[in-house]
Amino acid sequence: MTLEAAPTQAFAHSGKLGNVLGLAFKNAGLTLATLTLYRFWARTAMRRRLWSRVWVMGDPLEYTGSAWELFRGFLISLPCFFLPAIFIFYIAPLMMDPVTATWLAIGFYIIANPLIAAARYLMRRYQLSRTRWRGIRFGLAGSSARYAFASFGWTILQTLSLGWYTPAARMNRAKLMWDNARFGDQPFQFIDDGESPQQGMWWPFAMGWFGSILSLFVAYFIVFMIAFAAGLGEYISQGAESSEQAAMIFVGIGVASFVLGLLLMTLAWAPYNAAAMNRIASLIELDGARFKLKAKTFSLFGVTLAGWLITIFSLTLLAPVAGFLQVRYVINRLEVTGAPKFAEIGQSIVPEGTSGEGLGDAFDLDMGVGVV
Repeated sequence: MTLEAAPTQAFAHSGKLGNVLGLAFKNAGLTLATLTLYRFWARTAMRRRLWSRVWVMGDPLEYTGSAWELFRGFLISLPCFFLPAIFIFYIAPLMMDPVTATWLAIGFYIIANPLIAAARYLMRRYQLSRTRWRGIRFGLAGSSARYAFASFGWTILQTLSLGWYTPAARMNRAKLMWDNARFGDQPFQFIDDGESPQQGMWWPFAMGWFGSILSLFVAYFIVFMIAFAAGLGEYISQGAESSEQAAMIFVGIGVASFVLGLLLMTLAWAPYNAAAMNRIASLIELDGARFKLKAKTFSLFGVTLAGWLITIFSLTLLAPVAGFLQVRYVINRLEVTGAPKFAEIGQSIVPEGTSGEGLGDAFDLDMGVGVV
């Protein structure tokens, strides 16, 4: 059967915002009351609820992770990240000369880059190993160290190219991750479809790159025009030194320009992010079944903006709600063409591990929900 003739089935996420919001408020309250200790139980409860609302071919996903596993992972990451970070950023500046303290901070940031990549890989490994569908466990093989060093190399190329290597780096990371993913004993594949892996991504990336440069200038111009239209031109023309009120107006214009600039920047990058997500999904294959994602620029921008507003105005306490919006957005626009031979798929032979997510919790890479 050709891919065009194979049956296509859509994924579905049946989660409701009100239901998730209630759990998020409860988790936030208990997290504050326990001085953040409850966050491991909060994360587990949120994931179980969201996983159980994901339906694939008529059956839901199941999350089997536990809060104690996440807590053990945190204890492992404590001496690896938290204690060194506290020393470098809070103690070293008081005990050492400024030059030495600065070099320590720079070294920490350099080391943090591959650490974040390794943390993302280990987080994905843990989440997949605790996810089941039709009783079959997912998994992630491969080496987190290899992924971390490869990702660090791609980051260097991104920096040297002023960001223009980013589409290639994004696809390289996706390939390394998905080629090691498993459903039972069946491997996922990040296939070569005969086209460039970055097909359809370069023009949207160029829009985002140049749009980022223009965003702050455009935002500053718009805010200035609004200020003049509101009758503040007299204060602006007098200069900030003429009065306290004028100074406050300049500060307000600066803040408003920065916020509007970030908003325009997010909009400028939305076409690239949608194109990258769609392209990655189109290259994932499982036993002949192919995936397709239908992310769109403005809907993705709306979900991203809503997530930012929820996270900022809740002081990050409701960040899992923002994560839920992203997860639901992706799942409800994802479909699979064809079906794996489920009768031939056995249970996963990839070890589950018992140490939770470790550094993934330290960097909070998934807003308490799950990496999409």
